[in-house]
Amino acid sequence: MHEPLPHLPPTSGDAIGHLLTRAWNVQGSPGQVFEIIERSDGFTGVCDAAEYFTPYEQWPEREQELLALCRGRVLDVGCGAGRHLLHLQQKGHTVLGVDSSSGAVEVCEKQGIPARLGSAQALPCDDSSFDTLLALGANLGLLGGREESLATLQEWARVAAPGAQILATGRDPYASKGPIHSAYHQANRDAGRMAGQLRIRIRSGALASPYFDYLYASLAELTDLLAPSPWALGHTIEDAYGGYGVVLTLKD
Repeated sequence: MHEPLPHLPPTSGDAIGHLLTRAWNVQGSPGQVFEIIERSDGFTGVCDAAEYFTPYEQWPEREQELLALCRGRVLDVGCGAGRHLLHLQQKGHTVLGVDSSSGAVEVCEKQGIPARLGSAQALPCDDSSFDTLLALGANLGLLGGREESLATLQEWARVAAPGAQILATGRDPYASKGPIHSAYHQANRDAGRMAGQLRIRIRSGALASPYFDYLYASLAELTDLLAPSPWALGHTIEDAYGGYGVVLTLKD
């Protein structure tokens, strides 16, 4: 009788960079590399990593509409594989990507996209440097949570030139129906967290990122988070599935 195999936990590391490198090596071909998103309650989602390399024509309409508003020098916060910056660079914009994944930065550089290692809370950029900041791909989630959001929004304002804007997308957590999501929302509230304050990690092969907070907030909740910040909510775009796009402008 054979002994049972030991349970081996995933290795902690740059799972996002590993994922993007694998997808880049197959030139972003669909159906070849998959991203696993694991929530702290065990719920998992699977996405085709080819989405990180999709061309402009395949992007959601709200992203296309927001990018048409880009002006001046552009900073992409959480740039991933750099698909938004690649498009803007081809349109003549001066761009820079920032990502906490060294592998993501390397994939950007392989495509000729300037990128730096950093985070949404500590941008490796000079004050008043950018006219447009991007937080697309639902990257309003980088606000993290109620307590973290103000410091993050202040950091984004630090690198913003006078009259700058943020073009961003997010997701309403309450659009995700079903008892498993409702229970997660309630557990968050019971712990003093926002209902849509996800604690997730990314899996790629045998690698897993550390768990991190990623915020899904309704537009009403986002408005509350912005109130004490340097940013005001401007134009909004909503879809029928809980996704939305926003333009944030610096307050006077």
